[in-house]
Amino acid sequence: MQVIPCPCCSNPVAEPTLDIVIEHFGISDFEARILGALWKAKGRPVATDRIFDAMYVDDRSGGPSRAKMYEAFKFGLHRLRRRLEGSGFSLENAGYRQGYALSTKGPVNRVSSRSP
Repeated sequence: MQVIPCPCCSNPVAEPTLDIVIEHFGISDFEARILGALWKAKGRPVATDRIFDAMYVDDRSGGPSRAKMYEAFKFGLHRLRRRLEGSGFSLENAGYRQGYALSTKGPVNRVSSRSP
């Protein structure tokens, strides 16, 4: 796993939190909601409906149509995968109708003070 420096002291962080990963890789708020949903699952698959809920948590109407949600999700997933390339984190399709999962190479602290 790529060594990420602490945003406060610049010392290497062996087990980065979600907040540190978001800041280090310049992940947008929308992408952070997708990553946050996967991060909280600790490697287990997350159904796309649960990811959609995280993406549009602040939208009183529940978000756009399902087709638009899926389109936005795929775009966000693509951007996240590119940002995390070579980091030791990967976003994997868990299988037909099983959703997506966060995969890591090395230990990761999944505790976060921020809830995207």
